[in-house]
Amino acid sequence: MSRGEFLKSSTRRETAILFPPADTSDFGLSGPSSLGPSTEADPELRERIDGLLRSAREIRPTLRANQARTEAEATYSPEVHEFFAERGIYRALRPRRFGGEEIGIPGYFRLISEIARGCPSTAWCVSLGAGHNLQIGSYWPERAQREIFGVGDYFLAPGSSSGGSDVRVTPVDGGYRISGFWRYCSGAPYSTHFHPTAVLPETGESAWLVVPRDDYEIIGDWGQVLGMRGSGSNSIRIADAFVPEHMVVPCNWMRDWEGPTVGSELHGNTVYAGTFGAFAEGEVAAVCIGLGYAALDEYERVIFGSKAPYAADGSKRIEHEDWRRTYGIAQAQIDAAAGSVQHAARLYEIYAEESATGVQPFTAERTSRLSYTHFVAQQLVWDAVQSLVKTAGTTQLAGEARLQRYLRDIITANTRTDSLEYGAESLLRARYSVPQEEVVPSIP
Repeated sequence: MSRGEFLKSSTRRETAILFPPADTSDFGLSGPSSLGPSTEADPELRERIDGLLRSAREIRPTLRANQARTEAEATYSPEVHEFFAERGIYRALRPRRFGGEEIGIPGYFRLISEIARGCPSTAWCVSLGAGHNLQIGSYWPERAQREIFGVGDYFLAPGSSSGGSDVRVTPVDGGYRISGFWRYCSGAPYSTHFHPTAVLPETGESAWLVVPRDDYEIIGDWGQVLGMRGSGSNSIRIADAFVPEHMVVPCNWMRDWEGPTVGSELHGNTVYAGTFGAFAEGEVAAVCIGLGYAALDEYERVIFGSKAPYAADGSKRIEHEDWRRTYGIAQAQIDAAAGSVQHAARLYEIYAEESATGVQPFTAERTSRLSYTHFVAQQLVWDAVQSLVKTAGTTQLAGEARLQRYLRDIITANTRTDSLEYGAESLLRARYSVPQEEVVPSIP
């Protein structure tokens, strides 16, 4: 029997019962797939998280309708920005002491995933711009926090840990004069501050800076990439700006930390005592998970609405097990990715509490394991999206089809230089405190 004859032999009477006509425009907006229940023990915290999640779901149709515009303009619209600002989404990790929501790491990652289910590019821009509320609230002195969080209703700061190019740091009375150029500053378009790294000449060590919006230029050079074209990952230039000393913090909390921090004591919450390296990749993984669910939503719409290849009886893809199987496996992969990232987020908070209370340090090994969990979650989503695209039909790779956009986005997320393949070897070095090998130049 040929494949066409086999497919034609499928009975439609049974599948008509299993798969009644569906409103495919509503997929992902209602029903169990739209719900990510909050499990935090504190009911007040759950309500704060759920309120933000409801807002993210409310704007999802707008985000989906705006996807092409977001790509064309390299960031989301001013109207969407105003919605995020009014609903407190930018304040998710901001300390409550300064008017924030302080929802914790698991809640933040769920929020970013909900936004990404509407538009991955938008979620990337928000995630990497608003995420630095956590670091400012953790490690900057109280004076700096009051100044940073005391201006406006929200703090958005793209970061760059690359060290930049043509960077000049000159010590002056009370601080530094800074000039330089930094690429891939995700979250730039609506930013209130910039959060780069630079090497301090006195020590030769790297430090993080906070620079207000009036002191840097956003370059309109983003968008000509394969995916995440609307993520607002512009370059930023600083020309001889003064940065006060209290806005400069040594880069000693990236991979390991021991003891309380400024933030854990100031805010009475040990979530502000973790390492940046254990959190940063989770910002991206959360975007990828929402992207995966968005791809599932679109695939479900496609298989309900398109004719199965070789099916002479005109039956839909949904009426054949090949497409149902593909959907089911992809759903499991994305659910597994979401679960692993939520578990890593809870471990982050546990490790931060243990460090702040003197139980045991937040070690480089712990940082690496959490970071690598996030990378593997992204890989699971990539595998799932590829399987959906392969079986959705060539039409779904044409023009403004959403599945091709999601494919481009997940490829871009998984092909950055800071990927697992380049970093995984450091885990055992961290465990046994072995320094990175020096690169010996070859002799011709």
